[in-house]
Amino acid sequence: MSVSLSGDLFSRSTRDTAIDELHAATALYTQDPIVVQLLDQIAWPAGHGALLDTSCGDGAFLGRALERLLETHADVSDVELCARLEGWEIHFFAASEARTRLRRVLIDHGRDASSADALASQMIRCGDFLTEGPRRGQYQAVVGNPPYLRMLNVPEPLRGEYEHLLPEYARADLLHSFLDRCAAILARDGELAMVTADRWLFNESAARVREVVGQHFGLAGLTRLDADSAFYRPKLRRAGTPPRIHPVAVVLKSRTEVVQPIGRAPIYPDERRAGVEVAPAHVLSEIAEVRLAPWLGTPGIFLIDAAVSAQWPVGTTVPAIDTDDIQAGVLTSPRRRAIVTRPEEPPASDVLAHLDRELPRMCGRGRSAVRWMPPEPFHRFDLSQPSLLVPRIAKTLKPVRVPAGVLPVNHNLSIVRAGSMTLDELEALLNSQAANDWIAHRAARLENGYRSITTRLLRALPAFR
Repeated sequence: MSVSLSGDLFSRSTRDTAIDELHAATALYTQDPIVVQLLDQIAWPAGHGALLDTSCGDGAFLGRALERLLETHADVSDVELCARLEGWEIHFFAASEARTRLRRVLIDHGRDASSADALASQMIRCGDFLTEGPRRGQYQAVVGNPPYLRMLNVPEPLRGEYEHLLPEYARADLLHSFLDRCAAILARDGELAMVTADRWLFNESAARVREVVGQHFGLAGLTRLDADSAFYRPKLRRAGTPPRIHPVAVVLKSRTEVVQPIGRAPIYPDERRAGVEVAPAHVLSEIAEVRLAPWLGTPGIFLIDAAVSAQWPVGTTVPAIDTDDIQAGVLTSPRRRAIVTRPEEPPASDVLAHLDRELPRMCGRGRSAVRWMPPEPFHRFDLSQPSLLVPRIAKTLKPVRVPAGVLPVNHNLSIVRAGSMTLDELEALLNSQAANDWIAHRAARLENGYRSITTRLLRALPAFR
């Protein structure tokens, strides 16, 4: 087990605890049918190149790969075995399980117990691939199921080590870091076959990662997987904690082969599977204004119950609505109001007294340089015409009519007429099957069938006619 930079006992204990926490957060092991499916899509063990698993867990991929190597190269020497198969695993218990798996395979294929122990120990390296693993190489194949975890959730001191070593564009998520490193260590004619979370394929934060990977490799295979059946959990992972990711099986090969190029542009797994190709004459942003409803911070400060403002001057507040004001697809009477303020002039004395009294409750990210301004001001919003509200977390597009003078809040999506289409036509467009199919193929999946519908995505919606 590696130690932190200071090397003292306390620092080592802290790092070991961080490794345990990281393993608990990311340990999702791949079921055998998917392992076989991915190994079937690469040429290895043909030739003489090496196969690498960067985060091998209990050795599911390496065990199957070793079987293939021994079955096709029965006379392979011990030296060649260790040169052709390599696995890294940061967690001691998982690494020991991987070694046990390889030991069984080796014994089944004729190695004695002592030799099998020694070989398994050499092939599985207990260490941190990102900080201790190869930086450059000529691996023929990289396989496995790397960790998916936002870097902000990686425990210290590991996060500090990664942020010091990794390029900035690959720091948003551990998956980005692993993909970037894998692209650097693959041979030009190498192949990658991995289970990954789907979001690196289309999230804007991963655009540079896609670009770097795509400089040498293209997409040769992409299959949506079922999270309920794709994984099993190690013994140390708590039962009843389903994976909160949406996995895909990804195969990358040299761009010299017949593959789909990879660049900064997003790749949508469901759209690719469905064969959807859209070249619209217009998109929604060209015919309507799509804006993000403001977040007003901690409730009860800038977003208040109607009764609180009943005695204030007219125009001090406007009606405000959120998704909980929608019942059966219809907007009910707004129960809250948003305080209207402008940076250049303080509000009425009653309003200012309310804000001075309540602002100490404001969460840190909601604090503003001007004490009477909300975290996301809306004084320039044009509320003079009716609009459509689209919940940003939904199973389908669900536009709801919002009367003029009413402010949607809390980062829901607001659409107002800005071109030739009427609001009725815009509503019909959003309710159309074509629009909902398009969103279903592209919106990031959440839990229980819900999707994340962003302003960027909605603005790109084709104006289906």
